[in-house]
Amino acid sequence: MHLTRRGALLGGAGLASSGLAASTARPAAAQRRGGDIVFAQEATVPTLDMHFSTSIATRNVAMNMYEMLVSRNETNAPAADLAESWEESGDGLTYTFKLRRGVKFHNGKEMTSADVLASWRRYARMAIQRRVLGDVEAMSAPDASTFVVKLKNRQPTFIDQISSFAVPISIHPAEQENAEGGKLEPIGTGPFQFVEFVPDSHVLLRRFDGYSPNQAYQGTDGFAGRKVVTLDTVRFRLVREPGARVAGLEAGELHVVEDVPTKSAERLRTNRDVRLLPMKHWWLHGAWVNHHRPPTNNLMVRRAIQTALDMEAVMEIATDGAYDLQPGIQYPGNPYYTDAGKQFYNVADPEKAAAMLRQANYQGQEVVIITNSSFASMYAAAVVVTEQLRAIGLKVRMDVFDWATAIARRRDNDAWNFWFTGQGTGPSVGPFTALIDVVSPQLNQVVADPTLDALYNDLLTKPSEAERKAVFAKFQERVYEQVHFLKFGDLTKIQAARSSVQGFTPYRIPRFWNVSLAG
Repeated sequence: MHLTRRGALLGGAGLASSGLAASTARPAAAQRRGGDIVFAQEATVPTLDMHFSTSIATRNVAMNMYEMLVSRNETNAPAADLAESWEESGDGLTYTFKLRRGVKFHNGKEMTSADVLASWRRYARMAIQRRVLGDVEAMSAPDASTFVVKLKNRQPTFIDQISSFAVPISIHPAEQENAEGGKLEPIGTGPFQFVEFVPDSHVLLRRFDGYSPNQAYQGTDGFAGRKVVTLDTVRFRLVREPGARVAGLEAGELHVVEDVPTKSAERLRTNRDVRLLPMKHWWLHGAWVNHHRPPTNNLMVRRAIQTALDMEAVMEIATDGAYDLQPGIQYPGNPYYTDAGKQFYNVADPEKAAAMLRQANYQGQEVVIITNSSFASMYAAAVVVTEQLRAIGLKVRMDVFDWATAIARRRDNDAWNFWFTGQGTGPSVGPFTALIDVVSPQLNQVVADPTLDALYNDLLTKPSEAERKAVFAKFQERVYEQVHFLKFGDLTKIQAARSSVQGFTPYRIPRFWNVSLAG
């Protein structure tokens, strides 16, 4: 095999950036060892099986337990993690990964290529986003530290795809290859290991003393980097009510919280014991649209709904003013940002929408909105949308569940028309996972869109970035034109931490390595 391209900390196929240059924090060796930290999150953890979940509540916990071959650094570029390096063949069809030596699973077993092979096979068989491995022709483990992937077709974005943490290709012991979705034993290679999971209460992790930090890095760098653990335990506690999270933070019962209401943040600015950690463009606030269930199986009805909605009113109430309005399903500043399809966004014309409903011959069928009580902004957005849709003559029912039940309910294609969510990870890691769930196999709009599927294939396979950008603009416009997803706006998330928490930096998911508690 002739190898011409090489990727390690400097990147695969020229895409990843140096972990040494991008490290954002020094190792925690000089920090105080010990301590039990409590992180308060909004939503129930539905599962700890990352192959089988798109839930941010799952990632909050599991990204501290599990690792990938290639992950993302602080700027969301691919970065080596369990892989020490990788090489791409001259024809672009073969990727050879060299694994780090001495990495152990939480059960004490040393990780080898057999475990990587089994994990990737499981992912290809049953993962929610198994489509990212759709071009894989063969996988092999020729020796204990080498993993080889052969593709059917050249895919210039392969490393981007496999390093996404939307539904990560986490590595687990080979013995779990045949575990069904949601039935995976929580054993990984990460810096923290599983202790207990009490549904609707908490997940407890403790420091994995057998963890070997990646010495190629200097400190924290996205989900890669040199991960040194000083804390004894991390407790991920479910605290649904925003006021309770703020009160617990002020009292010192909670050390880090993932969401602070805008009004509370204004008051906390004067509290010396608390640090506010705002993150702009946290997620696309919006709703998936079911193309299977009447009346949203009718494009004209979907367009009428899209035309009716006043996104500024929705976002103002849902977020207490912590938002931006823009039509992109990538964020401004991202290389793939485009406003294609903007003519369909935030039209806010209820009279025109009512006329479109009449033209669609709407017969009074019930429109079912599924929202949840776990994320206050999603619930509030659903309330406003319900009112706006009733105002144009639609019969609307709003069903409210906790987050885990809402996710389960989404799987019943006949139970809903709109499913309210926040699309965070996809847009944050690039165009290849932004709204990937509208691509076959279907997860959200239910009915396949062959045009979107073809555009997505072009997005993955076009050789130049300029060509891929042009395809993504067409993809985004198609999403708007066919009303696959209703985007309301971009939410700003305000996290907060006690000043005693040292080394904690906000990211898409909380990271508790290189973090300590002051004495």
